[in-house]
Amino acid sequence: MKTTKYRLLIGSLYFNYIFQGMAAIILSQNMDNLKNQWHASTTQVTLVMSAIGLGRIVSLYYSGYFSDTFGRKKTVIVAILSYVLFFFGVLFSPNYQFAFFFALFGGISNAFLDTSTYPTLVEAYPDEKTNSSLSVLNKAFISLGQFILPFITRHLLQKGLFFGWPFILCAVCLLANLGYLLFAKFPPLSSLSTKKQSNAEICEKSINKGVFKIDGAALLVFSFVSVSIFNIFILWIPQYAESMQIVSHENSLIFVSLYSIGSFASVFFTSGIVKKGINIPKLISFCVGISGLTLLWMLLAPSFLSTVVASLAIGIFAAGGIWQLGLALMLELFPSKKGKYTSYYSIATSTSVMITPYITGILSEYGMEYVFWFNVLLILLGFIASLVIQQRYKKVFPSETTEQ
Repeated sequence: MKTTKYRLLIGSLYFNYIFQGMAAIILSQNMDNLKNQWHASTTQVTLVMSAIGLGRIVSLYYSGYFSDTFGRKKTVIVAILSYVLFFFGVLFSPNYQFAFFFALFGGISNAFLDTSTYPTLVEAYPDEKTNSSLSVLNKAFISLGQFILPFITRHLLQKGLFFGWPFILCAVCLLANLGYLLFAKFPPLSSLSTKKQSNAEICEKSINKGVFKIDGAALLVFSFVSVSIFNIFILWIPQYAESMQIVSHENSLIFVSLYSIGSFASVFFTSGIVKKGINIPKLISFCVGISGLTLLWMLLAPSFLSTVVASLAIGIFAAGGIWQLGLALMLELFPSKKGKYTSYYSIATSTSVMITPYITGILSEYGMEYVFWFNVLLILLGFIASLVIQQRYKKVFPSETTEQ
């Protein structure tokens, strides 16, 4: 079956992820302006950021049900309209309470975009090798958005222009993309329904190899920590660099772009080395360890060089796909009821997105370095969890670990 007719559709769906990447950092990039507009404190602005995670948790289950019941096209329409509400609503909110409400739509759109894009990808390209290689592209497009936005924000700051133009640009681009998607032809749902039946039968016959109280708990901790590491970093690195007098306010945004370069490159690097059969638990421990060491260097010897290295390292080792590798391990250890265990893993992630901005917002009131020491503490917790996963994986799959 020829699938070239869906290339433009898939490209259009991934185009949305540029703005998902921007949505994740746009509030922190404009924190001072938003504080003034909302007459709010730093903690109140970070509470608005936390609403994104809350919106995702609330809609996680319903977005999947909506996608399977009403189709992928309607689901992606909901996702885009929710993002438009997020960008315009947050920008024009008179106070942080209104902004909190509109920020919920950022989380809702995040969930609906995922549950429309991934199934469409599988339906358009049923071949597992093809859809697996394409599935890493969402992270690449997210990184692209997070690379571009700091340059736009920096330009506006230097020229003294209205800080809200990126919000408006994101909303307009999404609406333009929606114009195409409204008339685009999506692959039929039936191409996935047969797979769902056969997969369901396989899952029923599958036996979980792990012990959830040990393996599952360690992977849930890892899910929480792996997302927290890079989210905390990209939210606060500009303020840290400015507070430590490493660079000026407008130049501090460049560190997010450096992080994005590392993240973008690592998506393809991680995908390549995993295909060569490297031991995934060991790779995860290595990545978490390197992230912690570079962050420690930045904290103990704050300088332009250490901050640049930390930005690249967090992008490469913390944001380049280790979350996805953790999910793959979860499904390998618990092949029965994959949907259930995937949702557990995603809820741990969404919980991180919900609570870490608020916690770090409180810590930032005492000093920006406390935010990053908290991140180091989380990395230590994640490293311990990764060692538990590594040891347990050896016991559960002794033949695989001896070969690698």
